Amino acid sequence: MTKLSTRKAQIEDFEGFAIQIFDGHGNVADLDTQGLPAYGYQKKAPGTMTVIGWKNRFHQSYPGYTCDVLHKDGSVAHGNTQLNKVR
Repeated sequence: MTKLSTRKAQIEDFEGFAIQIFDGHGNVADLDTQGLPAYGYQKKAPGTMTVIGWKNRFHQSYPGYTCDVLHKDGSVAHGNTQLNKVR
């Protein structure tokens, strides 16, 4: 079974930006959680997609979780920020 930490690293490598994952209660998710399905996308999201659009994409793959997209400095990207600004 795949751990959340492995899926997080795979998504970050694939999409080209860092994320912070939260459980359904808004707490930082336990990265040792196992049994997560593969990220369901074959192409990375377009650079013109907004952070909020990508977060909806993430939620479709992992409905029990939410996330923040992070800038390279570790700060949280605003929802209207285009992904090409965080990559």
